[in-house]
Amino acid sequence: MNDRPHEAKIPAAFAGVATLLIIVGAVALMACAPSVAETVSNSAEPSSSAAQMPDLTGVEIITHPVAGSVYMLEATKDVAGNIGVSVGPDGILIIDDQFAPLTDQISAALAELSSGELRFILNTHYHEDHADGNEILSREGAVIVAHTNTRKRLLHRPKGHWPVITFDHGASVHFNGEEIRATWYPGGHTDSDLVFYFTESNVFHLGDLWNSGTSSFPVVDIEAGGSAMRILDNIEKLIPTVPEDAKIIPGHGPVSDLVELRSYRDMLEETIDLVRGRWEAGMSLEQIQEEGLQPKYDSWGWGYLDADGWIEGIVKSLEVAREGDLDRF
Repeated sequence: MNDRPHEAKIPAAFAGVATLLIIVGAVALMACAPSVAETVSNSAEPSSSAAQMPDLTGVEIITHPVAGSVYMLEATKDVAGNIGVSVGPDGILIIDDQFAPLTDQISAALAELSSGELRFILNTHYHEDHADGNEILSREGAVIVAHTNTRKRLLHRPKGHWPVITFDHGASVHFNGEEIRATWYPGGHTDSDLVFYFTESNVFHLGDLWNSGTSSFPVVDIEAGGSAMRILDNIEKLIPTVPEDAKIIPGHGPVSDLVELRSYRDMLEETIDLVRGRWEAGMSLEQIQEEGLQPKYDSWGWGYLDADGWIEGIVKSLEVAREGDLDRF
């Protein structure tokens, strides 16, 4: 494989505005990552675990300043993923775009931040609560950029949802005076997970590798190549790359920081070890759920995914690993 970066072709309308560099070889953290062909089947069908449309009645979009030129758009009631926003002289770039019925409110929130045009839509992964707005928000010419697997998993949808620029391991968008780096962390939440870093604003967007706070344990989409153990592995690889003073936009929940991300890593390690020990001792899923997690995590999981759901995700991940299916990662 050629390890030299190659410059992707940007539509003429964006010449002089941004440069997208496709890193064909693995980036430093992913030097041993396998080929994408090994991580997703040829089927374009989504997993049955993909987020379904919730009741959006009364949902509002709230804007939060993060740092530098970066903002976060939050949907109330935690019905959809957080949107990262870059505003500046080059226009507007967003990371994720929630559900299509919310796009009018999203557009209004963006207009409050900048009179510039929406130029790029970056997808952290393919789930509808993060990418359902692709088609509507790209109608005026915004370019959708995502991992190769995200495009494959969106091909069953109308063409407007499809990313038009994809990559396998890493890429950079140079926009609004800073480099926005994308790195693939495969096989955690899904096989298409990207982490984005705004290098000058010092802000990360983790997508659904992390839901900040204690309202939710992470969701493992097994059918889309996810694994509880891979979430832990990916977070452990990510932490050394995060500056101490960085701000972190999670997939769901409030803006956070490295201190809380480390606590999340500890939770992953401790709960996975507990469940693995009980599972290897022959306990059933129901028995493990009955026993529960460590008391220190009793306050977790009152919202998006509870402890029973997380335990099930761990057990299913262990079953897949036992069957050898994780070899594809």
